[in-house]
Amino acid sequence: MTAAPFRDKQYIRARSWVCKGALTLTGKGRSASEILKDAIAMEEDGMAFFKRASTMMTRKRSRDMFLSLAAQEDKHIAVLSHELARVEDGKGWDTLDKARRSPGPARHSVFSERGIKRVKLEPGAGELEVIDIGMDVEERSIEYYRAAGQVAKAPNARQVFNWLVGEESGHLTILRAERDSRSGSGFYYDSMEFSLETQ
Repeated sequence: MTAAPFRDKQYIRARSWVCKGALTLTGKGRSASEILKDAIAMEEDGMAFFKRASTMMTRKRSRDMFLSLAAQEDKHIAVLSHELARVEDGKGWDTLDKARRSPGPARHSVFSERGIKRVKLEPGAGELEVIDIGMDVEERSIEYYRAAGQVAKAPNARQVFNWLVGEESGHLTILRAERDSRSGSGFYYDSMEFSLETQ
């Protein structure tokens, strides 16, 4: 199967808001609620992307990898939604452990609030290009969470953002290994018998 070029401008525009958000995160005036809403939108975008990407893979292992990444993004959304509900109720940040065990509040999509539209993957996109975009998603998520952790004043907020940096770094490692496996370069994992999810 010949890989068609993947030049989804809509995707690139949608991802650019993440970088802009990370760059302006250190500026004055960004509330914890705004940062959390952007983080939830980013995770929802990542989860939807990984689900769509799984349908474009010919290898079962690759499909399973993308579905696993989508499931992990869903866990991140639950933690972030829990924290958002607490912050908006004036209760402050919960500990990471409590946030991870919480069933989480009812979720709402923040895409409509932010004017962000879900991106479309072109059916002809090549598998390597889809993996490359997945790596870009994770790199930008890491940047955003690292910046959020640096400006966070509450210790529990820093704990949550640092955990997310670790989670997204694990996802990036998985995607890089898949890329290396496909291209026959570098180090790769032959089978996913472990999780790179942090505790």
